[in-house]
Amino acid sequence: MHRSNPGPHDKPPSDLPPGDISDLAHLLRSPPPVPRSPAPAYTALPYRDVEFHLAPLIHGRPGDIELETTDGKRFLVHRKILEQETVFFHIYYGFVPVWRLAAPHIGPPHPNLPGSPPPPHPSAAIAALNNLLCLPKYIASHLRSGPTATTNSDSTHETSPLLAPSWGGEPMSYDEQPPTPPPKDISAPTPTTNPYTWIVPESSAVLASFLSLIYPRGTFSSTLSQALPTLEITGRVIRAAMGYQSSKALNIARDRLSAFILAEPVDTYAMACFFKFADLARLASRHAVAVPTDQWTSDARGLMGRSGVKNLTDLRGLRLAGLRGILNRRIECDAHSDDCVRRGMMEEVWRLKVESLKAELQPESDLLELLEIDLRGGHCGGCLVLLGQTIQQCLLAAKDLPTTI
Repeated sequence: MHRSNPGPHDKPPSDLPPGDISDLAHLLRSPPPVPRSPAPAYTALPYRDVEFHLAPLIHGRPGDIELETTDGKRFLVHRKILEQETVFFHIYYGFVPVWRLAAPHIGPPHPNLPGSPPPPHPSAAIAALNNLLCLPKYIASHLRSGPTATTNSDSTHETSPLLAPSWGGEPMSYDEQPPTPPPKDISAPTPTTNPYTWIVPESSAVLASFLSLIYPRGTFSSTLSQALPTLEITGRVIRAAMGYQSSKALNIARDRLSAFILAEPVDTYAMACFFKFADLARLASRHAVAVPTDQWTSDARGLMGRSGVKNLTDLRGLRLAGLRGILNRRIECDAHSDDCVRRGMMEEVWRLKVESLKAELQPESDLLELLEIDLRGGHCGGCLVLLGQTIQQCLLAAKDLPTTI
């Protein structure tokens, strides 16, 4: 074997004889052997020396896709779950925008795994992409400049801005117009320069609640009240489910809204109006009608919209007008009441009770307060029967009033 003579300044390694330097260089140039089976966890990903806010396991295996929230938390989730349960990732996951391919990497580069070769310089890929993008422009220039091209010497020095220069010169590129980076304030899942990371417009709490609905039961939380503890979280999860087009998460979160009707009727009604849940809006309006309009928050009014505010206001006005009309009734009369000397006492009792109810009348009232009337004082039995019939008719009329929008 021919061995190169070392120079006067070259010193072989102390732990190897001089004759083995070429063999060592050959081993260093040769690629490492391919393992028979990949490692169980992170070999498919280039860099995993980060702290994850949440990394669920399925069959003992972590996820393979990063989702970074607006508050900077990272989630390691399973691509299979995202593609199965959301239409967004099922369709758009493979989409790679031009800005991610052509734009330089932002931030410090990720260190390579031990034993893996360094990544190639992206200049070759960028040049190939630029040439590919310039191909339609190049073809258009040749179609336009042909036999009809002018031979005037003045026109040869002036080229149209729509025509590309000759291909014999420098390669055409779009370096003078760099691709726009992704927006800072995102409203939809956006891929990053790392093909394994997506930036999502949700916070960590909302994303955790959303993932708990699409993952198998028990992966995140055991009960629905733990996954969707508040009305605000539930509303944001519904919005996320609509954005990701996840029918499973949308149906679960939508059913969860009914649990907040008694405690927060106006806000629940407003959220149902915002998301166009007509059945939930009708159900919540039964209890929201009891809240005075001056207690509605500006956020609730904004979510209701003009139609939602009008419908609930009209329901309040309709019920109040109907209840006042019912209370304006007089006691039933018959042949006995015309000649009864105690008829005046009964009418006075009825008048006082009706006036007290009108002073504190609420639109949600069913007029059951009419049953709490003081009949002491020796009233006539026939007049008491007529009073009972009047109260019965009032209660039935109040029951027929609309209770929902």
